[in-house]
Amino acid sequence: MNTHRTVIAGSLAAAFLAPPAWAADDVQSVVVTAQSRKQLVQDVPMTMQVLTTKDIDAVGAKDLAALNGYIPGLLVDTIEPTQPTFGIRGVQAGDFGIATDSPVGIYVDGVYTGKTGGALMNFIDVQHIEVVKGPQGTLFGRNSAAGAIAIATNEPGKELDAAAHVKLGNFGRANADVMMNFPITDTFAARIVAVRNGSEGWADNTATGKKSGGDKDWATRISLRKDFDAAKVVFAWEHENMEQYGRPAFGVIKNPALPLAAYRGVYDAAYIANFVNPLDAPLANDQQGSEGRLFDGATLRIEAPLGGMTFNSITAYRRFQTHNLTDNDGGARANLYLTTQDAKRARSLQQEFKLSGKTDRLDWLAGVSFYHNNEHQDAGAYVTTGTLDTLSQFTGGAANFARLFGGLAAAGLAGIKADSVFSWDEDHYSDVRTRSASIYGDTIWHLTPQTNATVGLRYTRDSKRMTWYVPGRVSSQLDDFLNRFGPLAGVNAATFPSNVIFATAAQLTSSPVSREKDWTDWSPRLVLDHKLDRDTLLFISLSRGYQAGGFNIFTPPNPASTTSTGRDPSFEPEKMTNFEAGVKLALPNLGATINASLFVYKFKNLQDIQLYSVGTLPTYNVVSSDQKAHGLDVDGRIRISSRVMLFGGFEYIDQTYTRYQRLDAAGNVSLDLGGQPVGTPRLSAMAGVNLNWEAASGRASVNFQGTHATARRCNSDTATLSCLRTATLKTGTTTSKFDLRVGWDSPGSRYGVALIVNNVFDQRYVQTLAGQTEQYGAPYSNITPPRAIGVEFRASL
Repeated sequence: MNTHRTVIAGSLAAAFLAPPAWAADDVQSVVVTAQSRKQLVQDVPMTMQVLTTKDIDAVGAKDLAALNGYIPGLLVDTIEPTQPTFGIRGVQAGDFGIATDSPVGIYVDGVYTGKTGGALMNFIDVQHIEVVKGPQGTLFGRNSAAGAIAIATNEPGKELDAAAHVKLGNFGRANADVMMNFPITDTFAARIVAVRNGSEGWADNTATGKKSGGDKDWATRISLRKDFDAAKVVFAWEHENMEQYGRPAFGVIKNPALPLAAYRGVYDAAYIANFVNPLDAPLANDQQGSEGRLFDGATLRIEAPLGGMTFNSITAYRRFQTHNLTDNDGGARANLYLTTQDAKRARSLQQEFKLSGKTDRLDWLAGVSFYHNNEHQDAGAYVTTGTLDTLSQFTGGAANFARLFGGLAAAGLAGIKADSVFSWDEDHYSDVRTRSASIYGDTIWHLTPQTNATVGLRYTRDSKRMTWYVPGRVSSQLDDFLNRFGPLAGVNAATFPSNVIFATAAQLTSSPVSREKDWTDWSPRLVLDHKLDRDTLLFISLSRGYQAGGFNIFTPPNPASTTSTGRDPSFEPEKMTNFEAGVKLALPNLGATINASLFVYKFKNLQDIQLYSVGTLPTYNVVSSDQKAHGLDVDGRIRISSRVMLFGGFEYIDQTYTRYQRLDAAGNVSLDLGGQPVGTPRLSAMAGVNLNWEAASGRASVNFQGTHATARRCNSDTATLSCLRTATLKTGTTTSKFDLRVGWDSPGSRYGVALIVNNVFDQRYVQTLAGQTEQYGAPYSNITPPRAIGVEFRASL
């Protein structure tokens, strides 16, 4: 086999992020399991990227968020780590509720992680990461309609080994990890890993005097491996604890005299003229907030020969609890105080059995899997009487509490102030029980020595039971005040509403109410690949992805019927049909590779949750849409010499809605985006260079790489704020980011030191401009962090 071809990494990202190779033959071939078989990445007829642990170290990444942009077409939004969003080729969900799933499946050592508490974890002794684009439900299983991210960790080895890293940087950055691998007997080994990450934060909150934008977490994994001749058993237990301040929300309205309720749903030029640039304005959040996660997981994997076949079993248990208390008004205005809470806890059990085998003509596998998950969510909205007065003005009323307090104070009642403010807390509780079972098979048929046909099929049955409960608001101090002084002003405390924020839901679910629904699906894939020669692979594929249906947690049903305001709270499954044609080409004489694929897909029933007004007040509503897209993925690299490697890649995509409609309270269409862009930038790209040379009796290296995305494609719904263009503030613009690593390693790589600079040119952007107070004329923004500089020290046996 040609050496150059076997060492080709299957993606631009892998090529760029490859370790600082000291010679051409030091780059190792990459073995992946994207087809549930061990194959060289260049032999897999799929569009995929692979990152190794050295790739992760090259940019100092502690989780997937730090790699955002280096795999064109992959979006990782982790503004709030307990509510991450993953997207592939423009398909991602924006729902943080527990009754929906993500169209991108995340798997760690073959275990599905869900989309909330276990989806975004620290990198703990990662061996490699496979990002596979397009529907992967046939092989991967649950909720991989748009693609899959598979993370593989290192197993215990037979050699004594140890390694440690320490990274210190600005903003109080202090990261450290340690790994110990030790054989206990010839057939039994253990591996222990511990990770700690933390920083003080990069934003000064002028309202609290504390810093925001920092992180603090630690994690550990203990794994054991026992070999029995040709069989092996691997057990792993992992724990993670994260506790940090809530994400900073930068308000763009700084004029305290601006009448927020005057917005009335239209951002005209005169109102937008009051916006300040959040990149230049101070942070002022009256709620510092907190975000945390407590996670435990246990996994048992068995691999053994069985009658000429191979038997695999994965048994996994996961539990977590998260909390996310955040400022959601973006400022410190007493008349717009809004804090939200999203707290979850879950327990899941998974089991998969798989048989596989090979003959001269067939490479086959078959399996069954089961997934059980119970999850609870508490969505809280905490406001004040000042906020309620603002809402009252928004809906055409008057400032009720301000008039009441002002009148009583003017009457001379002792202890009463005209600017009195009382709290008003509301909570929305929901529970979901998910049961899923599937059976699948996949066969590679060797038609000729150069041509293969692959046929796969998975049958899935999903069942979800949803329970809603919305108790009355809690405002004991306000109730006590109204009971004592209300009669003096002719006010009856009993006439005040039970809920305002969750008013409709409270009317329907003041007592728990439940609904249950089942869905079934057949997910096929067909692939034909052909090797023109040993360095050129051509492939075409047709596949369909499936994601289970769910429920809108903020639109509960009426206990007396199956509908709420004429609408069923459940929604149908998401399905993607994808056609792809690609080539994987190696040019060994030039030390180069190029991979390219054309794709076309149609996606039905993509679920998204958005905050907008159906009646008088804005509420969260699930919007179902159909989308279509076509595009091109390209990546490549060329080794100029043993000391210089260039790499680059891009994804072009044209994505539009074929169906998207919002309905008003009367059931009429209030917004139709059919035929308009979804919003995904047409082009995302990355490129870089890797250099290495002898220095100080060791090896020096430089990795310099950058990412670029064109401007957001806006439609009639997002143009006002997401594509804002004023002299002061611009959103949805083109974005770029560059990272640098300059390192030195000792002979044999026993120890080393590196300077890591993220966001080298300190390029800052407004990521979002929206939020819960957008409907009242006070949107807030999330912005990208500033340049970060760190020094890393490492040592190993």
